[in-house]
Amino acid sequence: MSHLNPNQHFDVESWRDRQIAQRTKDALAARDAAFAEKHADTPLRELALYLVRCARTLRHSPAPCEVDGGAFIEQRFGSWDAALRAACLPPTRTKAKLNGTARYRKERAIQEPLFLAERKEKKRQKQIEKNLRQGQLAHEKAVKRRAERETAEAEKAAAEKDTNPCQAETV
Repeated sequence: MSHLNPNQHFDVESWRDRQIAQRTKDALAARDAAFAEKHADTPLRELALYLVRCARTLRHSPAPCEVDGGAFIEQRFGSWDAALRAACLPPTRTKAKLNGTARYRKERAIQEPLFLAERKEKKRQKQIEKNLRQGQLAHEKAVKRRAERETAEAEKAAAEKDTNPCQAETV
Protein backbone atom coordinates (compact mmCIF):
# COMPACT_ATOMS: atom_id res chain seq x y z
CA MET A 1 0.00 0.00 0.00
CA SER A 2 1.36 3.38 -0.95
CA HIS A 3 2.04 5.97 1.71
CA LEU A 4 1.47 8.79 -0.78
CA ASN A 5 -1.73 10.71 -1.15
CA PRO A 6 -3.40 9.45 -4.36
CA ASN A 7 -4.62 12.98 -5.11
CA GLN A 8 -1.10 14.37 -4.97
CA HIS A 9 0.94 14.30 -8.17
CA PHE A 10 4.65 13.63 -8.46
CA ASP A 11 6.56 16.88 -8.91
CA VAL A 12 9.13 16.10 -11.59
CA GLU A 13 10.78 19.54 -11.41
CA SER A 14 11.33 19.27 -7.67
CA TRP A 15 12.69 15.72 -8.02
CA ARG A 16 15.08 16.83 -10.77
CA ASP A 17 16.29 19.78 -8.69
CA ARG A 18 16.94 17.51 -5.71
CA GLN A 19 18.85 15.04 -7.89
CA ILE A 20 21.00 17.79 -9.39
CA ALA A 21 21.61 19.33 -5.95
CA GLN A 22 22.74 15.96 -4.59
CA ARG A 23 25.05 15.40 -7.57
CA THR A 24 26.49 18.88 -7.02
CA LYS A 25 27.11 18.24 -3.32
CA ASP A 26 28.71 14.88 -4.10
CA ALA A 27 30.98 16.47 -6.71
CA LEU A 28 32.03 19.20 -4.28
CA ALA A 29 32.70 16.59 -1.58
CA ALA A 30 34.88 14.71 -4.05
CA ARG A 31 36.76 17.92 -4.87
CA ASP A 32 37.26 18.57 -1.15
CA ALA A 33 38.59 15.04 -0.65
CA ALA A 34 40.94 15.41 -3.62
CA PHE A 35 42.17 18.74 -2.23
CA ALA A 36 42.81 17.17 1.19
CA GLU A 37 44.69 14.27 -0.38
CA LYS A 38 46.77 16.52 -2.61
CA HIS A 39 47.63 19.00 0.15
CA ALA A 40 48.11 16.61 3.07
CA ASP A 41 51.76 17.65 3.42
CA THR A 42 51.38 21.28 2.32
CA PRO A 43 52.79 23.74 4.88
CA LEU A 44 50.31 25.96 6.70
CA ARG A 45 51.84 29.07 5.15
CA GLU A 46 50.95 27.86 1.64
CA LEU A 47 47.42 27.03 2.75
CA ALA A 48 47.14 30.56 4.17
CA LEU A 49 48.30 31.98 0.81
CA TYR A 50 45.67 29.84 -0.89
CA LEU A 51 43.05 31.45 1.37
CA VAL A 52 44.34 34.91 0.43
CA ARG A 53 43.94 34.05 -3.28
CA CYS A 54 40.43 32.76 -2.63
CA ALA A 55 39.54 35.93 -0.69
CA ARG A 56 40.85 38.07 -3.55
CA THR A 57 38.70 36.13 -6.03
CA LEU A 58 35.59 36.25 -3.83
CA ARG A 59 36.26 39.85 -2.67
CA HIS A 60 35.60 38.88 0.94
CA SER A 61 36.93 36.53 3.60
CA PRO A 62 35.75 33.08 2.58
CA ALA A 63 33.74 30.69 4.69
CA PRO A 64 34.89 27.05 4.75
CA CYS A 65 32.17 26.01 2.30
CA GLU A 66 33.23 28.68 -0.21
CA VAL A 67 36.66 27.16 -0.97
CA ASP A 68 37.84 23.75 -2.04
CA GLY A 69 39.19 21.92 0.99
CA GLY A 70 37.64 24.31 3.50
CA ALA A 71 37.01 21.63 6.13
CA PHE A 72 40.53 20.26 5.61
CA ILE A 73 42.06 23.73 6.05
CA GLU A 74 39.93 24.29 9.16
CA GLN A 75 41.18 21.00 10.58
CA ARG A 76 44.82 21.75 9.78
CA PHE A 77 44.69 25.16 11.49
CA GLY A 78 42.52 24.01 14.38
CA SER A 79 39.70 26.44 13.52
CA TRP A 80 38.55 28.56 10.61
CA ASP A 81 39.27 31.77 12.52
CA ALA A 82 42.87 30.61 13.07
CA ALA A 83 43.20 29.93 9.33
CA LEU A 84 41.89 33.41 8.52
CA ARG A 85 44.23 35.01 11.08
CA ALA A 86 47.19 33.16 9.52
CA ALA A 87 46.13 34.56 6.14
CA CYS A 88 45.72 38.06 7.66
CA LEU A 89 42.07 38.12 6.67
CA PRO A 90 39.21 39.53 8.74
CA PRO A 91 36.82 36.95 10.23
CA THR A 92 33.72 36.08 8.26
CA ARG A 93 30.63 38.01 9.30
CA THR A 94 28.02 35.44 8.43
CA LYS A 95 28.01 31.69 8.07
CA ALA A 96 27.50 31.01 4.38
CA LYS A 97 25.39 28.08 3.21
CA LEU A 98 26.84 25.80 0.60
CA ASN A 99 24.02 26.20 -1.92
CA GLY A 100 24.44 29.99 -1.87
CA THR A 101 28.12 29.99 -2.81
CA ALA A 102 29.70 30.76 -6.16
CA ARG A 103 31.50 27.42 -5.92
CA TYR A 104 28.16 25.60 -5.66
CA ARG A 105 26.62 27.54 -8.55
CA LYS A 106 29.58 26.79 -10.82
CA GLU A 107 29.48 23.09 -10.00
CA ARG A 108 25.72 22.98 -10.45
CA ALA A 109 26.11 24.55 -13.88
CA ILE A 110 28.42 21.64 -14.72
CA GLN A 111 26.26 18.93 -13.15
CA GLU A 112 22.87 19.94 -14.57
CA PRO A 113 23.63 19.22 -18.25
CA LEU A 114 25.44 16.02 -17.25
CA PHE A 115 22.40 14.85 -15.30
CA LEU A 116 20.03 15.72 -18.12
CA ALA A 117 22.24 13.93 -20.67
CA GLU A 118 22.40 10.83 -18.44
CA ARG A 119 18.61 10.82 -18.03
CA LYS A 120 18.18 11.16 -21.80
CA GLU A 121 20.60 8.29 -22.40
CA LYS A 122 18.84 6.15 -19.80
CA LYS A 123 15.49 6.79 -21.49
CA ARG A 124 17.03 5.94 -24.86
CA GLN A 125 18.42 2.68 -23.48
CA LYS A 126 15.04 1.78 -22.00
CA GLN A 127 13.39 2.45 -25.36
CA ILE A 128 15.97 0.28 -27.12
CA GLU A 129 15.36 -2.53 -24.64
CA LYS A 130 11.61 -2.16 -25.09
CA ASN A 131 11.98 -2.25 -28.88
CA LEU A 132 14.21 -5.31 -28.62
CA ARG A 133 11.69 -7.06 -26.39
CA GLN A 134 8.88 -6.16 -28.79
CA GLY A 135 10.97 -7.30 -31.75
CA GLN A 136 11.84 -10.55 -30.00
CA LEU A 137 8.18 -11.14 -29.14
CA ALA A 138 7.20 -10.43 -32.75
CA HIS A 139 9.93 -12.81 -33.94
CA GLU A 140 8.79 -15.51 -31.53
CA LYS A 141 5.19 -15.09 -32.72
CA ALA A 142 6.32 -15.31 -36.36
CA VAL A 143 8.35 -18.45 -35.63
CA LYS A 144 5.38 -19.95 -33.81
CA ARG A 145 3.02 -19.11 -36.69
CA ARG A 146 5.48 -20.59 -39.19
CA ALA A 147 5.80 -23.77 -37.12
CA GLU A 148 2.01 -24.01 -36.84
CA ARG A 149 1.66 -23.47 -40.59
CA GLU A 150 4.29 -26.11 -41.37
CA THR A 151 2.65 -28.54 -38.94
CA ALA A 152 -0.75 -27.88 -40.52
CA GLU A 153 0.72 -28.40 -44.01
CA ALA A 154 2.41 -31.62 -42.90
CA GLU A 155 -0.84 -32.87 -41.36
CA LYS A 156 -2.72 -31.92 -44.51
CA ALA A 157 -0.18 -33.74 -46.67
CA ALA A 158 -0.37 -36.79 -44.41
CA ALA A 159 -4.16 -36.71 -44.53
CA GLU A 160 -4.09 -36.50 -48.33
CA LYS A 161 -1.66 -39.41 -48.45
CA ASP A 162 -3.99 -41.47 -46.29
CA THR A 163 -7.07 -40.59 -48.40
CA ASN A 164 -5.40 -41.04 -51.80
CA PRO A 165 -3.47 -44.34 -51.87
CA CYS A 166 -2.62 -43.96 -55.59
CA GLN A 167 -0.62 -40.84 -54.92
CA ALA A 168 1.39 -42.65 -52.27
CA GLU A 169 2.41 -45.35 -54.77
CA THR A 170 3.52 -42.90 -57.45
CA VAL A 171 5.72 -40.95 -55.16
